[in-house]
Amino acid sequence: MTFPLTPRLRWLAALCLFHCAFGALAAPPRPAPVPGKPGKAAPAPAPVLRIGEINTYKKQPDFAVPYRHGWELALARINADGGLLGQKVEVLSRDDQGVVDDAVKAAQALTAQDKVSVLFGGYSSEVGLGLARYAVENKVFYLAVAPLTQRLTWQEGNRYTWRLRPAAWMQAAAVAPKALGLRKPRWALVYRDDESDRATADAFKGLMKTFQRKVEFVYDTPQPKDKFDAEAIATAVGQAQPDAIFNMLTGDALRLFVGAGNAQQLFEQRPVVSLFTGDPENLQALGNLAPADWIVTGYPRDAIDTPANQDFVKAYTEKYGTPPQTASVLGYSALMSLAAGIKRAGSADADKLAAAFAKLPVSTPFGDIEYRAIDHQSTLGTWLGYTSRVDGVDGMDRYVYLSGARLQPLDENVRRLRPDTGERGARDRDETASADRAPASGASLPPSGNHLAPRPRLNTNNGSDGDEDGESEAPAGAADGKSASTAPAAGPTPPAALTPPPGMDPAHAPPALPTWPAGLADKRSPLLPSPR
Repeated sequence: MTFPLTPRLRWLAALCLFHCAFGALAAPPRPAPVPGKPGKAAPAPAPVLRIGEINTYKKQPDFAVPYRHGWELALARINADGGLLGQKVEVLSRDDQGVVDDAVKAAQALTAQDKVSVLFGGYSSEVGLGLARYAVENKVFYLAVAPLTQRLTWQEGNRYTWRLRPAAWMQAAAVAPKALGLRKPRWALVYRDDESDRATADAFKGLMKTFQRKVEFVYDTPQPKDKFDAEAIATAVGQAQPDAIFNMLTGDALRLFVGAGNAQQLFEQRPVVSLFTGDPENLQALGNLAPADWIVTGYPRDAIDTPANQDFVKAYTEKYGTPPQTASVLGYSALMSLAAGIKRAGSADADKLAAAFAKLPVSTPFGDIEYRAIDHQSTLGTWLGYTSRVDGVDGMDRYVYLSGARLQPLDENVRRLRPDTGERGARDRDETASADRAPASGASLPPSGNHLAPRPRLNTNNGSDGDEDGESEAPAGAADGKSASTAPAAGPTPPAALTPPPGMDPAHAPPALPTWPAGLADKRSPLLPSPR
């Protein structure tokens, strides 16, 4: 069907055709391509080195948010310095919901789909163990940040898994001398029913039993993770009539327990040893409930005057408007550790990175640390002190930094527990040489599933022995009753001076280490590693 055009419409159509034809003739001709010279292509995208991160963000925001801010600050600094291996660094983060299967699925997606080079993170020990198994099965480098269980670096340790945070045994070893110095025979233990808390409680009990035989744990009931009744716990602890309390509760659970305990006068005339209570986040959670003179570990952030800490606190506060928490230090130090390892390896390859991490030095806000080749544990330490209130502000007082290098069991004991120490030949020689002789008195190891107890006879800071009956144990290596040292007895060993970290006010450091029993073969603390 056609429509007749009016004269006016025919005139407009002709005008449009004329305009199009004239425009085509007036357009400048396109330059012909030069033979042998291709056209200019779009610039290639800048290379990116991807790192995968997994943590429990929604269920543990009090830890995860400052932790994330910590590694984001490290990421900004790394990229400002030119990245790694000539590439910009990108961190792809995933939430594991606190579920092992979700963490492993996230690791699979990050490595297979997102092509990340390495993994870091993990909050719970259960998740950390799951990621460690994935790492060894798939040859992926994994740096565990927060899990505490010793299984991660001892019984289930592997080539590709390393840990930053002080482990369960180290946490217990940090407070054991002070706890033994209290000379209290009846203890109550308050902790959650998860792998991290159980491992730390086991380590604490093992240390106490090793050095103080008459110790008794009158309350030792792990609290369910999904249920917490602070008043019932305080009542049960009080009914057990302990002489002292060992606590691992944190955050809101700590606040509720302290409130219930104060109401029931649980803490009056009863000393408390409490892990992590000196962390800024836990002191903040306690508010004005923080008791005085508890023996605690933590992070006296505002009082530490070392350049490394002051620089970190200033940069973090300027970036986020709030001061850092202990979790911030862990997040920052984790990514800085990976950066140092990748630089040293010259590659993000898992095997090369695993080799580079052996004895890797890293600068952190707490000072310089090193990753031990024997068990893949870092020497990041903790601060030990007492709770106090100054000008209405809760904090830590009379504190000292305990390097993680001083909180380790003997190397030969680690070799017996770890399937591959990285020093296979030395371990095999040790096992062959000791196959036909009984272990030294007091130096035998518990079953492999338990947490290691160190050599006996730990002296305490008050100059008294942790063993009430005064009996002396044979030193390690002296099972036949002979002294392990062939040198004649030279009398008591003078205390060794304890040097605070560079730039730290010496007033915050104790004047000397305790004097260790003269019977010890190497005249050192049983908590120190063997000389290399």
